[in-house]
Amino acid sequence: MDKQNETNQSREAKEKIMKGFFAALKDQENEPPKPNELDSTCGVGDDEFVRRFRETIRQENEANQSQGLPVTGYDRERKASYIEYSDGRREYGDEA
Repeated sequence: MDKQNETNQSREAKEKIMKGFFAALKDQENEPPKPNELDSTCGVGDDEFVRRFRETIRQENEANQSQGLPVTGYDRERKASYIEYSDGRREYGDEA
């Protein structure tokens, strides 16, 4: 009798834990998402991010060119990416 009583208590405890777990999940679904601190933009807008990104790429390409390394780019007329070598030759991605 004691063994069956322990089994029932154990089952009831597990059910109570699971009910609490699922209730917590349901509460989380109803909460608005919290902003991630790592994703915080600190008030910098999209346009500023794009400007900074483009400037970083320009500086990287300039540094690579000065070392004689190939640089990547995008040709808007051909709508294709390319690799430009130090001799001025370009290899487009669609020419593979």
